[in-house]
Amino acid sequence: MEFKIIRDEQGFLAERENWTKLYNENKFHMGVTPFQSFEWCYAWWKHREDKDSLFIIKAYTNQKIEGYAPLLIKNKMVEFIGARDMDYGRFLINDSPFDTISGFINVIKENGYGFALQEMASRDTQLHIVQRILEKEKKYLLHKTTRTMFVETKIYGCFDSYFKTLSSALRQKTIKPALKCGITMHKEGFCEELKQDIKKIYQSRQTIRGGTGSIDWAFPILEELMRFDLAEIYVVKHQDKRIGFLVTLTGRYGKNIWLVAFDVNYSFCYPGQMLFYQAIKDGFEEQVPVIDFMRGDYDFKSRWNAQIDTNYTVYVFPKRTQLWKNKFKFWIRPKLKKIVYNNKTLKKWYEKHAK
Repeated sequence: MEFKIIRDEQGFLAERENWTKLYNENKFHMGVTPFQSFEWCYAWWKHREDKDSLFIIKAYTNQKIEGYAPLLIKNKMVEFIGARDMDYGRFLINDSPFDTISGFINVIKENGYGFALQEMASRDTQLHIVQRILEKEKKYLLHKTTRTMFVETKIYGCFDSYFKTLSSALRQKTIKPALKCGITMHKEGFCEELKQDIKKIYQSRQTIRGGTGSIDWAFPILEELMRFDLAEIYVVKHQDKRIGFLVTLTGRYGKNIWLVAFDVNYSFCYPGQMLFYQAIKDGFEEQVPVIDFMRGDYDFKSRWNAQIDTNYTVYVFPKRTQLWKNKFKFWIRPKLKKIVYNNKTLKKWYEKHAK
């Protein structure tokens, strides 16, 4: 098996056809997510990363493409494109996963880099393959990062069967009253008017949460994905006014709920839950195997009978001092967080200065 490093945009674009073919024909479909599609990786790198950060590795045998490692260099470490800002990290591989991943890791090491393979799902065999490869690695660190939630549609067969398993509180006290409020949920194409409404809704939500972030970063990526039918925008309306939105990333292997926000002034008609309701219902009708709520084990997701999983980041550091520094950081951080959040004064100070 041979390996080639791709460092520039021209080389990246030259792989689009082969990359997409491998993505669409992938045998390990339960692990593949929209974050491994060519369009997502390219759009994210193009709009969110440094131009010279690319470190894509192509694996091939003769004329056969064995896989791609969608990577870039950041802070002298190699990581997945999107890193902690995306929900699932993995390599795009069809055959011989152990040999291909071993090759990817060797290429990284031969070039003198450490790596952080971020947000690898425990239910994905790739995480366990990486762990096996690194069993004797002296600078190896596995760190639990986030929990994820998802619904496997095959368990229920159809939406009606699934709906009956939901709690009566969700069915009778949330969904039915919301539908009687006269709200509507549907998909919309991307346009300037919708873009401005999304910004207003997101900003109002951030204000309530005490955040200051903007959603402007998502628009160029969303436009790119929608051109290739890899993303959809759901909106919920009350009396013809948009009061919430939800973005799904779509593909052969699932429907992934990516971004969601609503105007809290309309909480009485449960816009957030109703957007989930519509996206889940459509997912069953589209016969996708998984409806993925992605990162965050929040209570409102649990109400939809979602299963839970855990993401991990795998670290290999070039220097032993970096390993122990990060071990200490991961050990002390939750202890300090517990102290801060159990003290009203410290919590108030932290929330003020951590923005």
